[in-house]
Amino acid sequence: MEETPQSRRAPWIVVTGLDGSGKTTLVRSLSERYGGRAFRLPYHDFVRPALSRSGHGGQFSDVLTDRLVFAADARLTNYLISEWRRTDKLLVSQRGWIDNYVFGAVQGASWAETAALLRTAELERPSAIIHLVADAATAFERIRRDPRKDKYETLPFMQRQYEETLRLYRAVEAGNAALKPFLGIPSVLIDTTHLDPDNVFVQAQRFLASLLSTPAAVSSPPQPCTSEPRMRAAVTAA
Repeated sequence: MEETPQSRRAPWIVVTGLDGSGKTTLVRSLSERYGGRAFRLPYHDFVRPALSRSGHGGQFSDVLTDRLVFAADARLTNYLISEWRRTDKLLVSQRGWIDNYVFGAVQGASWAETAALLRTAELERPSAIIHLVADAATAFERIRRDPRKDKYETLPFMQRQYEETLRLYRAVEAGNAALKPFLGIPSVLIDTTHLDPDNVFVQAQRFLASLLSTPAAVSSPPQPCTSEPRMRAAVTAA
């Protein structure tokens, strides 16, 4: 079928992972290199004050309200992402739906509970996911002076975030049915503990090279979630 402006859909690259692992820098570098729209999730301004109010600012005081806030932001932002995929050539986001599963798990919510709130299968499906991790102590040192830190950016929480990020990545690799919306999406895991931003960018470019050079990656609509073979790679510092 011949591609039309109406059928063309931009690829959506998600850069996810540990706080302090280099997501912001990589998103900026990728959007500058490929000319795409860069944005961050959560997207809406209501999220930060709502989380500060939820549980009186505690990380575990009101998990349900925290998860509902993130789910509301995700579902509202999904409308924008759907529009942007019709108007832009490429989307690059800092975080994606998958982060709800990681943060929820740290707070004690199961993947099934997160999926029930998000109804992830109804949302836009990313074209590729780049998972960034780093040793939790190293990552925390990178962000500890950030005046805009949120309530989750503490060393104990980030240690659990690191563990849950790896657990989720391995579960998707193994085809875990609880993570069906993410099965079949090309992904890579990059450990940035001993990598500078330039090296992280090189690793990400190498991973994305085939995806962004294939016309089908630009024009294809979201595909049904399946357990087809996945293109996976793990990149760690030497």
